[in-house]
Amino acid sequence: MWNAQDVRDLRQHLDLDVASFARLVGVDARTVTRWEAGIARPTGAAEAVLNGLREKLAKDPSTAKAVIAVLVGAAAVGGLAYLLVKLLDKITDEE
Repeated sequence: MWNAQDVRDLRQHLDLDVASFARLVGVDARTVTRWEAGIARPTGAAEAVLNGLREKLAKDPSTAKAVIAVLVGAAAVGGLAYLLVKLLDKITDEE
């Protein structure tokens, strides 16, 4: 489960502003603002994307920019971004 600080920390770690982070996750910027204020928590596809990002970055923090580059295009389809993170993880594990 994500809390306000977790969301803020991930966004700042990725060096993204609220609007860019929101596009990456596939939500409105106001939603990210509510998450970071503790008013709401990520759920559904957005939570899946955040989980995938956190897992991938925990394994290899140096991949942040590459992961963002791939996910920005996939963010509009929500859960697909999580799948892409998992696929990237598998590809980098095999190399």
